[in-house]
Amino acid sequence: MTVEIVLTETFVSTLEQFEKEDAERILDKLETIEDFPGHFLDRLKNHPGYKLRVGDFRVLVDWDKDRETVYAIDVFVRKKEYRELGKYREVWGSWRDEK
Repeated sequence: MTVEIVLTETFVSTLEQFEKEDAERILDKLETIEDFPGHFLDRLKNHPGYKLRVGDFRVLVDWDKDRETVYAIDVFVRKKEYRELGKYREVWGSWRDEK
């Protein structure tokens, strides 16, 4: 199953703040999950999303299995920002309508 990868505005604006090498590594990793997302994505505890590990970074993703689409929501340094995930609860899934 090949999935479509959609980058949200939040993801892109956050990625622009990172060093070029880190941003390229994150984008390369996103491309590698297109064929087997279930192998690379880990379900988050107490949250509807998934995470993709990329070194010290974590990409917050929403995997719409019905539409075969993975939405890259945001990216952050691991451990430092997990407490910020709550801000996405109110708007979870809103990016699916932007497509």
